[in-house]
Amino acid sequence: MPCFAKNIRFVCFDADDTLWKNEEFYRSVEQRFARLLSDQMPPEQAVEELFQTEMDNLPVFGYGAKSFTLSMLQTALHFLPEDRAAAAAKEILQTGKELILHPVEVLPGVTPTLEKLAGKYHLSVVTKGDLLDQERKLQDSGLLPLFNHVEIVSDKTPTAYRALFVRLGAKPQEVLMVGNSLKSDIFPALEAGAQAAYLPCACNWKHEESEEPENPPYLKITALPDLLPVLL
Repeated sequence: MPCFAKNIRFVCFDADDTLWKNEEFYRSVEQRFARLLSDQMPPEQAVEELFQTEMDNLPVFGYGAKSFTLSMLQTALHFLPEDRAAAAAKEILQTGKELILHPVEVLPGVTPTLEKLAGKYHLSVVTKGDLLDQERKLQDSGLLPLFNHVEIVSDKTPTAYRALFVRLGAKPQEVLMVGNSLKSDIFPALEAGAQAAYLPCACNWKHEESEEPENPPYLKITALPDLLPVLL
């Protein structure tokens, strides 16, 4: 396990599946979508077709529930016969709205951990996705007062992290990035010069999957409170 430098002053947190539940709700909607196409293909194929549509649409629609809903619509309209398309589209739009408005469920230990770190570190939320959706979830979570800064980006890249460090007035080595995605939270932050803490999630989106290195240059934790013995 890497030993954090003593000069950490800024701690940045991913939001979805780091601070609150998220991906499991998408997977539930995905299964509902697969049932709509059950006469055309097996569930596994429907899920794969949807994923491929999402990947094609990422450069246009970006990340988030709205993009996901549009990809469901596009996939359904491509495979369903005309006499079923309108009803399916109506159901998908309703399902997408339910996903967007799903109550925020903060993960265990998050609130007390942030309360202990607040005031001792500059705390930031660094998340990607739809601006309105992420702002709503952060507000509804009740966690917003604990953060000094909120950054909602279109994608998490080393360039995006470097620009964030400049806005924070932070040296890269003073920053600890905490998140559940190696692809988005950990590897690009490390490349930008920050330190990182990886919090694996049991339910991951296929697009975010990455293989763990044998000798990881980051701290691996099982829950957010595991940060406290390291940082306090």
